Amino acid sequence: MRKFIYLLITIFVFNISFISPSFSISGGIFKNIFNLFKSGGDDLIKNGDDAIRGIKNSTENINPGSAQETLIMNKVGAEAHVKELKNLKNTSRNDYIKIIRKNGDEFIDNDLLEFFEDDSSSTNSIFKKVIILNWIGKIYNNSDYFSKPTKDNKILLVCSNKDEVFYFSLLMEKEPKRVFLVKNLKLKNDEKTLPNQELSVLEDTKTMKIMSTLPDKDYDWPLHYFTIYNDQNFYYENIRLGNVSPQIIKDKAMKKTPSKNNCSKATNEGLL
Repeated sequence: MRKFIYLLITIFVFNISFISPSFSISGGIFKNIFNLFKSGGDDLIKNGDDAIRGIKNSTENINPGSAQETLIMNKVGAEAHVKELKNLKNTSRNDYIKIIRKNGDEFIDNDLLEFFEDDSSSTNSIFKKVIILNWIGKIYNNSDYFSKPTKDNKILLVCSNKDEVFYFSLLMEKEPKRVFLVKNLKLKNDEKTLPNQELSVLEDTKTMKIMSTLPDKDYDWPLHYFTIYNDQNFYYENIRLGNVSPQIIKDKAMKKTPSKNNCSKATNEGLL
């Protein structure tokens, strides 16, 4: 009898925890309890098993992507999100880059072409050899996700991990194609991390794209790498000690494991 009571209490608690708004208390939980008493112990065990299965199904049906999107939109703000997208879509390239420079509190004035053509110093000559200036953006043309609903020439990507969110703007309407980091925020506090800046492309295949910041002073290699996969997976590498070559990042990217990180196309409503 004691086991019977314990099981009854367990089922009651599970029903309370997972009740939906449309499920009437008087017509749902207490009616179920009455039916359990009426049907006897065997049905009670059966209903207990059904409750456990229902709980399992409920947790499996939770969409982590939706939760992450809500977190991002709450952090960034719907108005700021739409503004970023409209600036990209409706502004000429030159004016758009001016907007990025103006909005950045600590903007690094790092025009990639100027950096690449600067021969005054040989400090970054080794890094220049791995930069892909004429990148195509193959994953955006070949991925089932990134190529829908149409193949856009200007794309705003919102990529995130559990700690922070990155906004990348892709200018592919004419050559040379360019990519900028236009927003980076911590999700769990108000700290702003990387400033707005142009990124270099180091890998451009149908399965992945690897981007990086330019090397900081006194470093041969970048301190920040971003890898976007054709299935929307995303990884951010913050190299705190420096001197990690792009080849090491590429080798690591080839061995990727599934993660909850995500990279999505921005829309006026949120994320595609």
